[in-house]
Amino acid sequence: MKNNEKLPKIALGAWAWGNDGTFGGNLTSENLRPIFDAAMNAGLNLWDTAFVYGLGTSERTLEGFLCTVPRESYYISAKFTP
Repeated sequence: MKNNEKLPKIALGAWAWGNDGTFGGNLTSENLRPIFDAAMNAGLNLWDTAFVYGLGTSERTLEGFLCTVPRESYYISAKFTP
């Protein structure tokens, strides 16, 4: 991040994208992709994730979407779990 850049005020959490059963088992890449696209198109580009969200499923799903857009177009907030 450059010094003159400001972080977005809203982060979009991908906890439910971990598909760990907390929010049901129907969250797939196919039905999450429109959510990702709509968020990015609206300028919502700060994504919150962690390995503990579905034991990496959240991060892998988000990675699949983020690799299709320019790296400078988004921010990631991730947490490390020992």
